[in-house]
Amino acid sequence: MSARKDSPISRAQKSFQDLATASRALNTASDQLGKTIVELEEALKGLNLGISSWVSFNDWSDEYLDYYRDQVGYSKVGGKWGIAIRSLSGNQNFPENETQDGPWLFSDAPRKLRIDAIGKIPELLETLVKDVVATTNKINEKMQESQELAKAISVLASSRDKPPKEAPLIE
Repeated sequence: MSARKDSPISRAQKSFQDLATASRALNTASDQLGKTIVELEEALKGLNLGISSWVSFNDWSDEYLDYYRDQVGYSKVGGKWGIAIRSLSGNQNFPENETQDGPWLFSDAPRKLRIDAIGKIPELLETLVKDVVATTNKINEKMQESQELAKAISVLASSRDKPPKEAPLIE
């Protein structure tokens, strides 16, 4: 009887039952993690940033300048702003050949990447602050240029509205 219990079929059945139990626990934990990210995304959406920022994790490079890096960011994916994950690889000498997997919204990314990325969320928020400040400064600089341009065009436009002076007749 013990030989039957240790048969490949019975072992596979037992393993499948254990896997079903473990997968329920995995899905519950993953759903809970996803809910915390949704809360963070809702808070960020309320700020109406409209700025993408990324930070790297799982960085790797070699002496030939080949690299691979996973990144977590705040970006627009499929028309929706949210916490996102992407994977980049390439060679620093040939940036035009860089390949990318993703980006995926956080809940759509592979689980391993989600687990690895979660620890980088504080750094992402710090990077967002820096990027928002830098973008605000750029906008303010461009605002000055824009105002000067609008004023110059406005002066020209208003002079066109006045009737033209009659040219003196030449006999």
